[in-house]
Parts: sequence; C-alpha cells; structure tokens
Amino acid sequence: MQYIYETHMHTCQGSACSDTPGHEYIARYQDMGYSGIIITDHFYRGNCRVDRTLPWHAFIDQFCSGYEDAKNEGDKRGFPVFFGWEENISGDEYLIYGLDKAFMLSHPEMPHWTRKQQYEIVHAAGGCVVQAHPFRARDYIHTIYLSPCFVDGIEAVNAANVPQWNSMALRYGEIMGFPMTAGSDNHHVKSMGKENLAGVAFDRPLTDIQDYVQAILEKQSIGMYLPDPVAPWDESMKPDKPAVWLDAQENDSGRDVMDILRNGKV
Repeated sequence: MQYIYETHMHTCQGSACSDTPGHEYIARYQDMGYSGIIITDHFYRGNCRVDRTLPWHAFIDQFCSGYEDAKNEGDKRGFPVFFGWEENISGDEYLIYGLDKAFMLSHPEMPHWTRKQQYEIVHAAGGCVVQAHPFRARDYIHTIYLSPCFVDGIEAVNAANVPQWNSMALRYGEIMGFPMTAGSDNHHVKSMGKENLAGVAFDRPLTDIQDYVQAILEKQSIGMYLPDPVAPWDESMKPDKPAVWLDAQENDSGRDVMDILRNGKV
C-alpha cells in the first residue's frame, strides 16, 4: 500500500495567491486518495497575505491560521495535517519542514535571514530545508539561483511547473545526490484534479512532520506520486532565466549550470 502526502500547498489565510481556506481542502484530498498534507503558506518575503506591519506575535498568529484551520478539520476527519512554510530569498524559494509556531514566535529576525542563516538555524532546531521548484521562471524571478550548500533536498517535481523545469530539476537532483520530493503547489480547491496534483509516497504512514524530516535528512527512499512521467533531461532544455550556481558564501561561483547538467558532475 502507498501512503501519499501533499508537500506543497497554500491557504487563503496565509498566501495572497490562494482563494481557499485551510479547512476546505481536507475532504477533497481525502477523496483524491491522499494520506495527509503539509500546509506551506508563503512567508514574509513571499506572496504572503498577512499584514507585515503587524507586531511579530500578531503576524505569526495570522500566518499560522490557515494551517490551524486545516488541522482542526483534519482532526475531525482523522486526516493528518502537518505544518511548514515557503520563504522567498531573492526569487528562489525554500520549503521549511519540522518546526512550529513556537519556533517562529521566538525568531522575529527570520525576515532578514540569508540562505546560510536559514539553513543553519533551521538545522540547529531540528528542521530541514528543501528548495522549491529550482528551475522555475516567472516574472518575479529575475535569476535562477541554485544553492546546493544550503538545502537538504529539492522539490524535483512541481505539478504547477512546465515539464522542462521539472526535467532540469530531476537532472540537478540526480547529479547532486539530493533527496527529491514532489508537490502540487496547490492554491485552489476548485481546480484540484489528478492531472494537477503530485506528492510523495511512502510504504508506511508518517506519524508526524519529524518523520518526514528524518526521511529527507537520512536520505531514505521517498517515492514520488506524479500526474505524468517526467521526460529525461536533454540539452535542448535550458534555463529560461539566467542561472547562477551559488558557493558556500552565497556568491556566484562562476560555474556554468548548463555545463554541469551536460556533464553530469560538479
């Protein structure tokens, strides 16, 4: 038996780009055969719905309300709902798993973290960092930054991506030996269908979010539940924006991303 989990989704309470409150997702995900979900609303530097002028405690209270709404409904239905968030740093986005509201309340400096600080502080607290849709090109993304020094894994397949971005991400993950995940990047319950959903698959149920974090940190086998197979990368697939390979100081390493993809080694 497969246990399928959504790893990337947004509520209208936390994300400005969603139109769905947390509780409305639960029955639909159950109907679609999922075993649980992780709410990952856009945080402070992303497309966050919460007023950034609020005091920190009030900001975090409102930010977490989408997750809490979903969890309340999930608890009623016996459906696991876990917590995470998605942060934007210069256009590249990161999914943070394994931490909680209390952690966020105790770190009001979070909006100013560098990639390195984010990685080190999240790690020290027992969480993990996964780069979301690393090859995505959108209007708000002026440069694709690959940050292999500051992630534990990558979201290799994002159901909201165009296919070639997923193909490049899979190639990147294979070269680096990263744990690779899949997610729907779901924003709207009304448009949910098998053709636009993805997730991770396990042969056992996850007991909590730390179970998922350990699977990533320990590089356990993580299956991917995909709407369609992903085509293998080939040299016709190139980044749609300038692509920069960051070094351990978050500077441009000068490495040619296409050369790395082509040769299959760093």
